[in-house]
Amino acid sequence: MSFVVIAHNEAAGIEQALHSILAQEGVDDREVIVVDDGSSDGTAELVAAAAARCPRVRLVRLERNRGRGFARDVGIRLARGQVIATIDADVILPPDWSSQCLGALAVADAVGGTAVPDGDVAYICARFGLKARIVPHTTNATGSNAAYRRELFERIAFDRALRDGEDVAFNHALRAIGAHVQTIPGLVAEHRESKGFAETLAWLFQSGRGASRQLYRYRELRRPDLAFAGWLLSGAGAAVWLYRGHRAAGCVPVVYLGTAAAAHVLSAFVWDRRDGHRLLAAMVVDMALLSAYFAGRLAGIPRATRAPREPRP
Repeated sequence: MSFVVIAHNEAAGIEQALHSILAQEGVDDREVIVVDDGSSDGTAELVAAAAARCPRVRLVRLERNRGRGFARDVGIRLARGQVIATIDADVILPPDWSSQCLGALAVADAVGGTAVPDGDVAYICARFGLKARIVPHTTNATGSNAAYRRELFERIAFDRALRDGEDVAFNHALRAIGAHVQTIPGLVAEHRESKGFAETLAWLFQSGRGASRQLYRYRELRRPDLAFAGWLLSGAGAAVWLYRGHRAAGCVPVVYLGTAAAAHVLSAFVWDRRDGHRLLAAMVVDMALLSAYFAGRLAGIPRATRAPREPRP
């Protein structure tokens, strides 16, 4: 079994991620390929030290940051196992992750677990010490922790041009070839996000651009698309009422953003009345994060409409 780990500036957690892979139960023959995607924080040095201690670990360094799709494809092309797992460097696997995946691959072509907390609330979870709910991903086999039969990569590959959303695109490619893909119920991996506030804002802006590309390319409506549409409508309505002289209408997009942030936070975390002050602070921060995401959605529209659409199956 081959584990392909992609990492960009993940010095804070890469050693724990590697330890969780090397400690997997029920896997005798394994290799761990870490693709360092142009890190500048010492990630590569930590992996090199781990490789010196354990011959199962191999470091591949990219001279500059090429993006998630490129890094995943590089690692997969070097993998030798009959089962290839893609793992993010900030994900800690439970000891039975591999055995559960191998068991599920007896009837499926690709399987995945659920990383908790989800990436869009990981900063809030760490910042305010909230307990995250197990929220299903919108992608059956998310790139953060998934396992695939090797023969799939003889027919399709991760898109090297995609800096984000490469796992979504790959799941669409899997569907196109008729592969059976499933999320394993109850298989949960721990997501230890190390991004700060500014990095999270930048990532959500980039994710927003990618989401606009995905909507145009695949024409599949998801909950984030509906939330963005609501934000657009609230802004358009406010503009009309402002034009007609109703100054208070300018508050409408802000009210919508606050409502969306409240719904997002309350659905993402387990809470009770004692968490009131932390939840309120989390909602305020989430308003900023959602603003970055929505701004990315807007910025991504012109570029998305210039890209070719996927043909309908």
